[in-house]
Amino acid sequence: GRGYSGTIGVVTPFRAQANLIRRKIAESDGLSKQLARSDLIVDTVHRFQGDERDVMFFSPVVAAGISTGALGFLRSNGNLFNVAITRARSLLHVVGDKNAALGSGVGYLAAFAEYSSQLALDAESVEVPQAELGRDYPPVMHPERVSDWERIFYVALYDEGIRPVPQYDVEQYTLDFAVFDGDRKLNIEVDGERYHRDWTGELCRRDQIRNQRMIEMGWEVKRFWVYQIRDQQPQCVNWVNSWLDRTY
Repeated sequence: GRGYSGTIGVVTPFRAQANLIRRKIAESDGLSKQLARSDLIVDTVHRFQGDERDVMFFSPVVAAGISTGALGFLRSNGNLFNVAITRARSLLHVVGDKNAALGSGVGYLAAFAEYSSQLALDAESVEVPQAELGRDYPPVMHPERVSDWERIFYVALYDEGIRPVPQYDVEQYTLDFAVFDGDRKLNIEVDGERYHRDWTGELCRRDQIRNQRMIEMGWEVKRFWVYQIRDQQPQCVNWVNSWLDRTY
């Protein structure tokens, strides 16, 4: 209801949906400002294990046209459903297609849809306070991995009208920042002192493999050394602006 001050989470079985929701939020000043205060986390069930929110939204994803592979994944991972519905401290909203869930052949989803159809609860939707907090680095699943310079660079990009998505997951990789321009995708990494102090030939090889894989998936990759962010921040921001201005 009005005046809600708790935390909110959105959990889904599939990374693609979590990524899309996070991207849409980052691209909307209104949403990002409003939801920052609620410590919003949007992520997959796998990554939500061990974390909780006062109010959770669970998306089963099942709908007309879902692939047989996706249904197979859901059928063989019933434990993920148990994790998803127990991450809520106070209130769980399940957002999906009830009829599709009933006919999905995914036993636990069909049973849950049947159960929910028997309920006559009139749950109020949550209204998030209209807070103007947009410059702050948003909540992420693993804040302990975020350096101070990543937070500083996020604010510098935000002030230039750039809306990066932090801790964006692609395959087995978690990107420091993802920036989108239509179909173009930029991966920004901020390399810290500890990263370079521990630099070895093996790390270099892993980095090259990762960069190559990102390029194969259509990403451009840009790495900034923390001292570039510290000493040449305007130039770093200008580089990202120049990338966004390219027309190819």
